[in-house]
Amino acid sequence: MKNTKNKIQSGFVVLASTLGIFVTVSFFAFYLARFSANESATGGHYIMDIKARNLASTGIEHGLQLIQSSFSSFSSPVIGNFNNGSYKVTLNTSVDEIGSNLQYNHYGLLKSEAEIGQVKRNARLIISSYPDAFNLAFYGKNDGGSAFSTSSTINGDIYFNGNIGSVNLASGKIAYTSLTNSGTNAIFHGYPLVEFPTVDNTYYQNLLSSVSGSFNSGVEPMLTFDGNNDYAAIQNLFYTHSGEISKLTVSAWVKVPPDGGDWAIVDFDRSEYYNCIVGIKNTRINNEGDYVGFHTRASSGGIKDMWSSSTIRDNEWHHIVWVFDSEQVYDKKIYIDNQLDSQQDAYSTNVGLGSGANRYGFLGDGSEANSYNANRNKIYFQGSMNKVSIWHKAFSANEISYLENIPESDYDDNDLVAYWPMDEGSGNTLNDKSNNNNNAITFNNPTWGTRQNSGQGTVSNETITISSLNNENTLMHDGTINFNNCTINGPGKILVSGDLTFSGGTLTGSIDIISGGKITADGTIIGNSLTNSCVLYSTSDILITASTIYGIIICNGENLKVQSSSSINGAIYSNSVNTEINSSAVIGSVVSKYSLSLESSTLNKGSLPQIFGTSYGFKNMIIPGSYKEF
Repeated sequence: MKNTKNKIQSGFVVLASTLGIFVTVSFFAFYLARFSANESATGGHYIMDIKARNLASTGIEHGLQLIQSSFSSFSSPVIGNFNNGSYKVTLNTSVDEIGSNLQYNHYGLLKSEAEIGQVKRNARLIISSYPDAFNLAFYGKNDGGSAFSTSSTINGDIYFNGNIGSVNLASGKIAYTSLTNSGTNAIFHGYPLVEFPTVDNTYYQNLLSSVSGSFNSGVEPMLTFDGNNDYAAIQNLFYTHSGEISKLTVSAWVKVPPDGGDWAIVDFDRSEYYNCIVGIKNTRINNEGDYVGFHTRASSGGIKDMWSSSTIRDNEWHHIVWVFDSEQVYDKKIYIDNQLDSQQDAYSTNVGLGSGANRYGFLGDGSEANSYNANRNKIYFQGSMNKVSIWHKAFSANEISYLENIPESDYDDNDLVAYWPMDEGSGNTLNDKSNNNNNAITFNNPTWGTRQNSGQGTVSNETITISSLNNENTLMHDGTINFNNCTINGPGKILVSGDLTFSGGTLTGSIDIISGGKITADGTIIGNSLTNSCVLYSTSDILITASTIYGIIICNGENLKVQSSSSINGAIYSNSVNTEINSSAVIGSVVSKYSLSLESSTLNKGSLPQIFGTSYGFKNMIIPGSYKEF
């Protein structure tokens, strides 16, 4: 029994041990299966994570394409689907992905949110709406090969292609140079160097090519001669020496009715000096009406008659300019409405006008006078005129439009002999606005009247809302114009083919100001914030004096000058040989094709107007190091 009992106990132990091993193995097998399942799930998630990240990058690429080609698409989130997933792309120009303000107003956050297989991934980029050079306080391409130095304070990094002398940078700011041997005041930027950005001028040039007509905000006086006996005699002005006129320009606005014309707009005797007339081209000099005439007598060569090729007897206002320049081969020219109509090789080079007889002049009749208001031809002009001027200067073709409306600031020009705007509106005295006191007195009562402003030389003390002018929201003027103490409200465009001057006044409401001539702002406020800013674009010079500007300044002339406590908030882009900032403050960025003269001023790197989706000609860029996945 004893042995039997032991054997039974031994068998039980073996059985129990076997069961224990089975349970243990089963337990580990269960957990091994769970581990294998979790590992598969983790591997699948990892693959989906990669796909989601790639999909977020695809969204970023799509967004970059839209910024270039169709910015308006970002008016709402852009949705895309790819590879069984979806993405949403947005552009935020205010805050980043965590709600913090972007560093500059002209930055934008491009964000892509992707989801695939319940896995979500995001990516973002920071984009500037300007090229790389505008990330600096000052960039100088230095085409002139000069050195750059200044004692004025600059708070921001600068870059200059060339030698950098002594500069007054704020603490922590860096002066970069293109030179590997950088000297003690700068450090080598490294490659690639910063490039000078080119601007696509297509937008501006297309607008300038569309300019026609004149901005007319009111009426101005003019004088009508009846063709029977009306005329005006010029006081004090006379000629008395042979060949004394080496250069001459006569300018006038005239309106000739279908049955009008004849002698003369200005006359100092065709057979002794010159006369400027409108008349019919035929064999009788004194019976002209359809054409412009320019008849002269020189010290040698005799009388030379000349006519225009265009007719003007159409009852419309025309700007006529007669030019004589003894130094030119074609010494006589006639311009009609700012275009060269005809020219003549009348005399040998350096032969001046004048026979040596004593002659006084007239408006509206022909002269035979050797004293004031003496003998006349009594061939009377029929039509209207105003803004008549005489210059002892030969104006060039590109200066003719200036004569449409002579600014008051030039009334003391030494070459201006006489200027009769005929703005009195009543009476018989036509006041000479030059310094020469050559007034003209009317006889037999020519009629005062008014006309739409002729090229609108000066617009004063007016409030102009551009959107109320036309459907294009455009103030357009073909010529030179001066806005004096005016309030101009945008949004819209100001397009001027000639010089554009703002004297005092304010401009607000996102206005594109584009000039084919010089832009001058004197004591003017242009824009009132970076989000309510303006663009100033000139094919010529820009002069800013004692003015405040929010916006973008683009200068393509020889000179860009900011002076006299002016304040510029935004971007300055200069192709000018001379870029000067004197006794003024700039917050933003200055980019110059040449160098910069910065005197008694401050330059601080700051925000620029945000220009995503505009046609202003600048290329945007990705801020280096701004890509982030989250």
